[in-house]
Amino acid sequence: MAKSKNDLDISVLIATYNRAEILRQTLESMTVLERDGLSVEFVVVDNNSSDHTKEVIESFTDRLPIRYLFESRPGKNCALNKALNEVQLGKLVAFTDDDVEPKKDWLKTIITITNRWLDYSVFGGKIYAIWPNGRPPKWTQSRLLQSLGFGVQDHGDSDFVYAPGQYPFGANLWVHREVFTNSRRFDESIGPRPKNRIMGSEISFLKVLAEDGYEMVYSPEAVVGHCIQACQLSMSNILKRAYRYGRGSVHWQGLPRKSLLMKHPKVWFLMRLGSVVKHSLLLALAMVLPMPQYRVMRSILAIIYIASGVESLRIASKTKT
Repeated sequence: MAKSKNDLDISVLIATYNRAEILRQTLESMTVLERDGLSVEFVVVDNNSSDHTKEVIESFTDRLPIRYLFESRPGKNCALNKALNEVQLGKLVAFTDDDVEPKKDWLKTIITITNRWLDYSVFGGKIYAIWPNGRPPKWTQSRLLQSLGFGVQDHGDSDFVYAPGQYPFGANLWVHREVFTNSRRFDESIGPRPKNRIMGSEISFLKVLAEDGYEMVYSPEAVVGHCIQACQLSMSNILKRAYRYGRGSVHWQGLPRKSLLMKHPKVWFLMRLGSVVKHSLLLALAMVLPMPQYRVMRSILAIIYIASGVESLRIASKTKT
């Protein structure tokens, strides 16, 4: 007897925007995943693409149990919420991106890990970078840079419970569907979008779960490769990501020194402005350092502080008015 939609073992959710050929490679990798004995549905949400994304998704209907959804509102979180609101989810809901290559045993390993940690509902796995020429440029060796710039997450060879403030990454994240009860959804004001991008969509969602008492498990056995595009290796792209991350940090961490803002708003505003000016000067100095790895890392840290300060001022000014 065939399983009903509610009896699906796993729903795999992917949001995509104007990356039809990159998505095609990802879906090709999904076709070789081991699915014997598993009921799986791949839900791909087209976030108002203007290329041939729909045709690419539909070309896999004879090789994958795949569903196409369309969301016109810009933003990855809008697309994911579309799926959460309209699809009958499987027992587990796995999230990944449109530029990945999972290990063939990814789905079966997800089941194994979940069954090993029966008292937990939120999980993350290992993410490694697949570089355009097969190896990373020398200036990308920093663990922080690989994490922030290229979505790498590697915490060693053993399972463990994430420490407070640590979270899985969105390219390899899965949860029990019960997590979405009480209308829990992704924050549609942040996340990847064509314009005004703010990083941290998964972090903001997972932070809420942590505040609700959910502990999260990391396992290196569930492995996904993140396919790095050549254009992502530019300095300008890395600094843009750092700026988006800095903006996002205010949304999941809250305004800095909020008690001072409430008591002495003028002092708070002057301090935030001072921080932006200070780190702008540090950025200028970092940009002329002779060694690429130091230049990149110090520039990233300065950009994060600048973006955090600018976003804090923007939010506080908006709240004040």
